[in-house]
Amino acid sequence: MEEKTKKRPNVLLLLSDQQRYDTIAAAGFPHMHTPNLDRLAREGVLFEQCHSTNPVCMACRHDLITGRPGRDHGYYTNLEEKPIDKYATPTLPRIFSENGYRTAAVGKMHFFPAREHHGFGEMYLMEELPKRRQDDQYLQYLKEKGLGEIQNPHGVRPLLYHVPQNSLQKLADHGTMWVADRSIQWLEENGEEPFFLMCGFIQPHPPWNIPKELDDMYRESAVPEPVPRSRMPMDGNEPNPWFGDWDSREEKEAVRKAYYTAVSMVDMAVGKILDALQDKGLLDNTLIIFTSDHGEMLQDKGYYSKELPYEGAVRVPLLLRYPKRLEGGRKTGGFVDTFDLLPTCLDVCGLAYPAGELRGESLVRLAQKNDREFQFSSSGLGYRRWVMCRNSRYKYVFHYNGGYEELYDMQQDSGEEHNLAGEKAENIRETVSRLRGEALRYEQECGPQDITRGGDFVPVPYKPYHGSIRGKFHFWANYQMQKFYEGERAGHLLQELLYASDNPEKSGAGRTALFNAESWQRDFMTRFREYTGRELTQAESELLFDKEAAQVPEKGADTYYW
Repeated sequence: MEEKTKKRPNVLLLLSDQQRYDTIAAAGFPHMHTPNLDRLAREGVLFEQCHSTNPVCMACRHDLITGRPGRDHGYYTNLEEKPIDKYATPTLPRIFSENGYRTAAVGKMHFFPAREHHGFGEMYLMEELPKRRQDDQYLQYLKEKGLGEIQNPHGVRPLLYHVPQNSLQKLADHGTMWVADRSIQWLEENGEEPFFLMCGFIQPHPPWNIPKELDDMYRESAVPEPVPRSRMPMDGNEPNPWFGDWDSREEKEAVRKAYYTAVSMVDMAVGKILDALQDKGLLDNTLIIFTSDHGEMLQDKGYYSKELPYEGAVRVPLLLRYPKRLEGGRKTGGFVDTFDLLPTCLDVCGLAYPAGELRGESLVRLAQKNDREFQFSSSGLGYRRWVMCRNSRYKYVFHYNGGYEELYDMQQDSGEEHNLAGEKAENIRETVSRLRGEALRYEQECGPQDITRGGDFVPVPYKPYHGSIRGKFHFWANYQMQKFYEGERAGHLLQELLYASDNPEKSGAGRTALFNAESWQRDFMTRFREYTGRELTQAESELLFDKEAAQVPEKGADTYYW
């Protein structure tokens, strides 16, 4: 026993995708079914004010593995298919590999190119949109199981991106469970070596492809209502079907229940991994971190998806378990963020950072004493860029699109419904000035070059957004048809789309009632032709679209911006 206690600590980093802060029962949200995350909260520390430093997948993940902002690694959005800037920038897996640890990545990583290892000794990938089956171990697993004909293994994106749908796999073969099973297999194979293991789940990122075995999980549950519609001027706050504003109450509630079910699937997978660690006697010698890259607006303020400075998108869960240095069963409310994960791992394992200063610091220290006054986040490029700075009471946001500003009193207006930035009261003006100054400094240190000049922000000309940008229905989802698929594409895509959407109780609506904007239908037909090499037939179109239904007004539909 004495020899075991001298072994180097292990690290298990569990990363869900697009999981909001308010999705763990132990964090004060009893509508959730999360017994395994609740266990981590009981046995570890729950950080109640963890923020994503950039609430989009690719950018945040590079913030995480480098501990540095986009100024160093070059990622500010999800639209940048390029290698990392500054190859000399140290990464978490590289530091651990170079210090004698066995390092592995299982699941979604979202690097470019897909198998860029950034120092991981082993990679067992499961990406959302793989280009080749050879790059993706989950696709290979499906083929070995006789399920290689599945064309959309993580849910059907065209037409159904934000629509609850039937999974094409049973629960046992779902990607969420595969990450757990492959991680456990790796732990069994590892033997006695110290390890750094990063597990990336795709859930609860949409599409919400829920196995039928779990359809009843939240069926009778009372789930929270979203924050009322209060969108920014550039998005338009009038009722708009592109945002799902015309959806029935049943449709809106079905979306939230599917999202929560996806979170509970991740919880199930986490439980399997925790049990495996306990069975192997590794649990107490392993730093366990559970968090997410960003949240999901989930209809709050009339929005879907991420890439926004509001609580649903920018705040994420964070749980730490390491009983040798962290007393369990505690909650802490101080500001922490993505940048703190790398220094935490190094601190617990006694490793040095090899290249100067980091923005973050160890969460072990912050769990004891956190004196941070400000929290920052930022995202995007050009007219879609914004930067956020908040203190214990107020949140300030500067949008480069026309220089639009927001200020919210987070004590009195936790839903961020009432923008105070334009008010003339002296205390409000002083608050805006102070937080604006801190946000500017953050951009000067961390943001893209040339977005500040002469000690001020450089806004871009105002441009309104089409509802497809931040709403329920994204044009880009229609061209995310799976490139890896080597079989007959047209028939399989239609078969999977019809099967996925053939559950009105799950989606809250019949398939042809989902959306009837003509530009949406035309766009799908165009992408279908590009993907399959043939036109959608009249009979197939009638299966997908209700031509007799009232059409959605197309005002502005030809002026959406990418």
